[in-house]
Parts: sequence; C-alpha cells; structure tokens
Amino acid sequence: MPQPHTAHTLTPDELLGESEGEPGRLHRNQSAAFSTDTLRNRARGFGIVLAYSGRAEFVSTLMFTLVVGNFTNASLAIAAPLFSKRRFPMDWIVYLALLLPIGAFGSLLSTLLLLAVYGHKGPRIEWMVANIEVGTLFSLLAGISIFAVGSTRDRLEARNRQLQNEVQLGAVKLQAQEAELQTAHEIQAHLLPGEIPQIARFQISCAWQPAQSVGGDYFDVLAFSPRQVAICLADVSGKGISAALLMANLQAAFRAFASADVTPGPLCGKLNRALCSNIGSGKFVTLFYGVLDNERLTFHYENAGHSCPLLLRGNDVMTMQEGGTVLGIFADAQYQDRSIQLAAGDCLILTTDGVTEAANESEEEFGEARLTASAFSVRTQGAKAIRSRILEDVTRFCNGKFQDDASLIVITVDG
Repeated sequence: MPQPHTAHTLTPDELLGESEGEPGRLHRNQSAAFSTDTLRNRARGFGIVLAYSGRAEFVSTLMFTLVVGNFTNASLAIAAPLFSKRRFPMDWIVYLALLLPIGAFGSLLSTLLLLAVYGHKGPRIEWMVANIEVGTLFSLLAGISIFAVGSTRDRLEARNRQLQNEVQLGAVKLQAQEAELQTAHEIQAHLLPGEIPQIARFQISCAWQPAQSVGGDYFDVLAFSPRQVAICLADVSGKGISAALLMANLQAAFRAFASADVTPGPLCGKLNRALCSNIGSGKFVTLFYGVLDNERLTFHYENAGHSCPLLLRGNDVMTMQEGGTVLGIFADAQYQDRSIQLAAGDCLILTTDGVTEAANESEEEFGEARLTASAFSVRTQGAKAIRSRILEDVTRFCNGKFQDDASLIVITVDG
C-alpha cells in the first residue's frame, strides 16, 4: 500500500477518469471493453484490496470485513448441526451449499452498511455488485480454509481419542489377564507338593520353572511309607493355559491311581487309558514314574516317553534309556516295571526337556554335558546344592529366557 509523503502513485481517479482538468489515461484508449464509469465502480468495489494514494479506505475495509466475517461465522455456527454430524463428502456438500448464500448475504449486508455510513457517488448497482462479489469470494476462501483445517483437526482429535480409548481398554484387559494368570499360577503351584517328603538314606530336591505364568510341567513326590517314596516327573505337550489345564487333569489322575500297591508299569497303563479318553487330538504327555526303596536300595520305574534320567556313579554317567511310549495317544500301549540297583554316593537327575534344551543367544543348547558338569561341581554337597547349581547354571546360560517349561528332580543316595 502506498505510504503518505512518498513518490506519487496514480489514484484510481487518475487512472480511470479526469484529474484537475486533464483527460484520464484510459480515456485515450477508445477500444476499452468497459466504460470508464463501469471500470471505476468496479475498482472502487474492490476497494477492500485497493488503496488510494495517501488516503486508504482502511476503516470502511475493516468494517466490511468484520461484518462479512462475523455474520458468516455466526450463521454457520447456527447451521452447524446440518453438516457437522455428516460424513465426508456429504459434510462438505452441505457446508458449501450453506456457505455460498450466507457469504453473499453477509456481503450484501456489509455493502448496505457502508452505503448507509459513507454513501457512494456514482452508479450504485455496479458498486454494490462488485462489493458482493468480493465479499462472497472472501467468505468462500476463508470458509473453505477454516472448515478444511477444522475438519482435519476434528478427525485427528477423534482418532486420537479412539486410540487413547483403545490403549486404555487394552491396558485394562491386559491387567485383567495378568491377574487371571497370576491366579492360575497360584492354583497350579498348589497342585505341586509344598514340602518334599523325605525318607532315610535318600535326599530328594525338586525345582519347577514354567516358561510363562503357567505351564505344562508336573512333578510329585509321595511317601507311601517310611520305607518307600514315589517320584513322578511329567511334561505336557505345549505351553501356557492349555498345557496347564491338561497338567491339572494329569495331577488328578495320578493322585487317584498312585499307591504302594500299583507298580510303575500298571500305573502308566492306567494313566494312558484315562488320558486317551480325555485329551484332544495331537496332545500327549511324557512321564517318568519310579518308587525308591531304602531297605533294598532299589529304584523301580517306568519311563513313558520322557527324557532319559541320568545316573551319576563315581566318575561315570549312565543314561537310563529303557522305557515305553508317551501317554495319551495309543490306548493299548504296553508299559512294564523296570528296576535298577542303587549304591551309596549315587545321584539320579531327572529333568524335562526345558532344562537341556534351554538355548543361549547363539541358539546353542545347554545339553547333558553342561548338566552333568554342574552336578559334578557340587556333587558332595547333597541333592539341594546340586539342584540349585544346575538351575543357576542353566538360567545364566539362557539369560533367564526359557523357551519351554523347565523342571528338575535330584535324588542322592547317602553313604
């Protein structure tokens, strides 16, 4: 906009008409498409953006803009229920259908107000039409910009609220699941023996480490008499809730069938038939069951597809490889009694595969060699020390990241 006391700038009067008796410059062009009066009125109508040299119509321009803007804004606010609840593109269609006449009517009101306050010299119709055109264009441009920004903001805020609600709902569900898993863990822990029964000449120590809150490993120790104690270690296929449910089923069946009168072979046969009628397709159980006798120093057992126990005798390691098939698949599978003579200083190690198959970052498994090395390192300190060392070493080896449930029973024979 030209500033006062600067170089002279042509005014619309000088450009379009006469000034101080001299012909206007556009009069010299007789082929102009518009008459001088028409063009002058158009220029004055667009006075919102034009300025006269040293006397810009600032007040009238401000008044015009405020009236158009406030009228349009207030009218659209009243009409907002008509388009604000609609989805794209209907919201835009209704909004534009309202914006155009509202902007035009607001421009008409502004023009009439200017006419009443300031008056106008010359053809009023063309001047009013020009003002209405400018005001309507201003309303359209401003209204579209504001609505686009507002619509985008509203969508982002709605999406943000939705995400926050989903996060909160997810957090609530996660807390509920964690609480349920903690309850399930406590229930499952109560299915295992709280205290390990002991009999003379033997030390028995056990450990249970589920890969998740609950797992499918099961161990039990039952004292039949001061002379005999039964040992059971089982591994249900799978992990998590499904394995834990099957483990509970196994525990109930084992406690129902196990007694001093039922030897390991027949017991495995009973468990197998019970599981075959109760578990789903593709599920199975590996189980090792044995009975220690402290008078005869014998161990009567049967292995139903479980990891082979290790017998440490002197500096030697013996693998007890004999056994039958897994439980829960073949209802007519046969199992038998097996036995081994024990001696003072012997150490029996029973594990689930979660111990020997625990892997480090290089995907190298803990294996039987490390297992026996851990046991030999504290062999003279008793079953509890051997169990603790093995569990510490395997946990350190896999950095506490067990991929499967890990359980362990250590039995030592006193001298």
